[in-house]
Amino acid sequence: MRITFVLDTFGGGGKERRCLQLIQGLNKKGYTNIQVIIINNDIAYKELYDTNIELHILDRKNKGFNYLQTFFVVNKLLKKFNPDIVQVWGVFSTLFTNPIRCFRHFKYIGSYVANCNKPKKYSVQKLTILFNIWLADCIIGNSEAGIKAYGVPEKKAKVIYNGFNNERLKTTNHSKKELKKQMNLNSNFIVSMVARLDNNKDHITLIETAKSIIKKRKDIIFLIIGTGPNSIKLQTKIEQNEKEFIKFLGFRSDVENLLRITDVSVLCTNPNNHKEGVSNAIMESMAFGVPVIATNDGGTPEIINSGSNGFLIKPHKSNELKDRILQVLEDENLNKTLSKEAMKTIETKFNLNRMTAQYIELYNLLLNK
Repeated sequence: MRITFVLDTFGGGGKERRCLQLIQGLNKKGYTNIQVIIINNDIAYKELYDTNIELHILDRKNKGFNYLQTFFVVNKLLKKFNPDIVQVWGVFSTLFTNPIRCFRHFKYIGSYVANCNKPKKYSVQKLTILFNIWLADCIIGNSEAGIKAYGVPEKKAKVIYNGFNNERLKTTNHSKKELKKQMNLNSNFIVSMVARLDNNKDHITLIETAKSIIKKRKDIIFLIIGTGPNSIKLQTKIEQNEKEFIKFLGFRSDVENLLRITDVSVLCTNPNNHKEGVSNAIMESMAFGVPVIATNDGGTPEIINSGSNGFLIKPHKSNELKDRILQVLEDENLNKTLSKEAMKTIETKFNLNRMTAQYIELYNLLLNK
């Protein structure tokens, strides 16, 4: 079985993490005839270089490729590799691959449904997706809500939830106390939000909540982890006397260690701009047994059962977020219950082996048609 993955970039997003984990899972199962084509030179997950793949980085922007040049390069690479299956992971990469499918024979899978944002009418994105739905053998989404939002017909739709790689739980032998000391975080409790700093996320609600809490308590540090266009603007909202309690860490490659020291994980989103699919940030936090409080929208209710393995809150409600954070931190029995149920959810529903097996099953099914 020869598989080609085509991606817009390999930046630090959820789709890229899902693709990386699938590659790792496939390699583990003995599948090594994998070609990866990345349109633009942006690789945040350096673990990709450690996988057993044939990697091609087009570097479109720096080389000044136009649409036709990019199309011809992708076509040439596919012709040489001669894949049985081609899987596209972004709408931009789909734009170049769709025409190739018209005259080359391979099983074609769209894997760009990673959120629940309904494509805009009369847009290039919408036309590309409609063309892909017509050409593709299957469209994969990581949430039921995402499949519905993208308007994928039932006969071509399949939901495969993200899978967490349990090997990431074994990346350190240091205790929570030791990790806090190494990171110079002298506090009883840590509340973290791992997310890109852009208009899709709602860092303002988290910052308002943090400001309210630290007026009365000095034993909690809030960590804002990630980069993005709103980074400077958000940092200006923090007063000098608040900086020791609200810290911006930027992009971090040691997310596992940050989750080990986190007592509550938060994901606030802005549903007016963006609806999550199944967020990797939520999934990873739960895998480490960290209780999650997240905005109730998109595919998030498919992973969080509010009150059982985490909490869902209404958008932009800082008072509700504050109450839930304090409730989790102050009620030890609740904390333990949420943690236990969160890990159980990942083990049973969002396991990497399960995800990999579902992809392999789909590949074999398509090839045997």
